[in-house]
Amino acid sequence: MAAPEPQQNMHATALVTGETGILVTGRSGSGKSALALDLLRSAAAAGRFAALVADDQVLLQAAAGRVLALAPAATAGLVEIRGSAIMTVPHLSRAVMHVVISLDPSGDQQRLPDPQDRYDLGNGIMLPLLRFRPGGGGDPLALLEAFEKGRRLR
Repeated sequence: MAAPEPQQNMHATALVTGETGILVTGRSGSGKSALALDLLRSAAAAGRFAALVADDQVLLQAAAGRVLALAPAATAGLVEIRGSAIMTVPHLSRAVMHVVISLDPSGDQQRLPDPQDRYDLGNGIMLPLLRFRPGGGGDPLALLEAFEKGRRLR
């Protein structure tokens, strides 16, 4: 039996909507938790499965050519409402990640996902990258659905 790959701790938020694992990255205070909550609420309202994996700190592990996100035990099921509270939400202890949403308050809002954009997680692990500007007027669930539709068509 092969030894498990080492885990890497990343400042990010991980969640699942439908069958898609999403890793949200951005600097501190950029809105990762708020975006995750918006995606969870929107997905649930649309009748899709929705669950948090981890907020603020995510353990990442390569497994069989995939990226696995794991929740640190101390924060499992908890999400921060910046400056307000910490709340409990439905969660998974781990999930495969399929896409990275990078938050950049000063960046361009992506109208359509660029299928060539990738996020380098290190050690040769790359995931498709979606760029989102918080408050930019875009619908993050619509951007994610466009990514999912493109992934199914390939």
